[in-house]
Amino acid sequence: MAHKKQKFDIIDYLNWRGDLTFDYSPLNEVDALIFCQLSYMNFTSLAPESLDSSIKLSELAKIFFASSDFASRSDLGMLIDERTNELLKKAGECERFKNVEVTGFVSKYDQEKEEQFSAVTFLLNEGGLLERQQIFVAFRGTDDTIVGWKEDFNLAFLKKVPAQEDALSYLTRTALSFKKAEFFVGGHSKGGNLALFAAAHLDEKSKKNLSVVYNFDGPGFSQDSLDSDAFFSIKAKVRSVYPQFSIVGMLFHHYDSYKIVQSDEKLVMQHNPFSWFTLATEFKSKEDLDSGSEIFFKSFNKWFEPLKPEQREEFIETLFGLLETTNAVTNSDLSRDALKNTGKIIKAFASLDSEIRDSAMHLAGEFIKTIVSESLGRGEE
Repeated sequence: MAHKKQKFDIIDYLNWRGDLTFDYSPLNEVDALIFCQLSYMNFTSLAPESLDSSIKLSELAKIFFASSDFASRSDLGMLIDERTNELLKKAGECERFKNVEVTGFVSKYDQEKEEQFSAVTFLLNEGGLLERQQIFVAFRGTDDTIVGWKEDFNLAFLKKVPAQEDALSYLTRTALSFKKAEFFVGGHSKGGNLALFAAAHLDEKSKKNLSVVYNFDGPGFSQDSLDSDAFFSIKAKVRSVYPQFSIVGMLFHHYDSYKIVQSDEKLVMQHNPFSWFTLATEFKSKEDLDSGSEIFFKSFNKWFEPLKPEQREEFIETLFGLLETTNAVTNSDLSRDALKNTGKIIKAFASLDSEIRDSAMHLAGEFIKTIVSESLGRGEE
């Protein structure tokens, strides 16, 4: 018996909506997610870094698939859905996306600074029918690198991380290069966090040209940050979308207003945008987050907020210090020899200073206890 497809996803959207250009059908939240997902592609040396030149998405896709290093370029690692390659191909072929111009592609990886950052700008209607040009700035989320994940965790004790600073610099530079354009900003995962941070701290003049900031299941901020004037100034422009079982998006604090999208994946795998249901030009929404996601959000913040910055830092440094003993650079490296790497991690943990080891065990134990407590409390309601 043939498998019956259960949902309409972002690739189906291109098949259905791909014949209409942005001149005739305005940018919507599904388009925004597609741009954000395309930011995971390795366009190094294929798309111009300078904002003074650009390449059509159709041409970029052709060059990408014909590149001599296609095998390595198209390998996005274990955490990014390989269908992103198909998404690029479809986008490059359809009327809606093929004439979109791609510019300003940057990608940075700095192990010493513990930074993973990438961004790309899309020009939606270059020479189109609309009087005002529209641009979409997409920030890449966390990729397969362990450094990228370490930077995410560093948000727990640093006021800002290098990728956030680079995101603000990039958005400022782009806004100055396209002073008369209407622009949209977005990102998936950490990219959503970067989009919010950059938009919030953008100069007031440039903010006037900013229409929407899209945050697709990105980690949040401290409550102090969300309550600041900078974040308040963009609050009405933010569109946050989370899958029904969100974990990444439930880290730290977020705006009260957000959309919950239905997914056909299980648990944390719902972070994958290809699992999200689309319905015409928007996502198929649900009324509430799954109970497990709500329990995680409440438990995490209840456990996390009382911790002193030095406790947070020590816990994170200990965790990633253990991963470093495997000499793995990416999560894919870790998984290739999982048994051997697990042995190295256990050995390294056993050799830790007893005070650090006990502290890490205590914090991990407290988090588990908090989750159990929240779960039991919910069950009694």
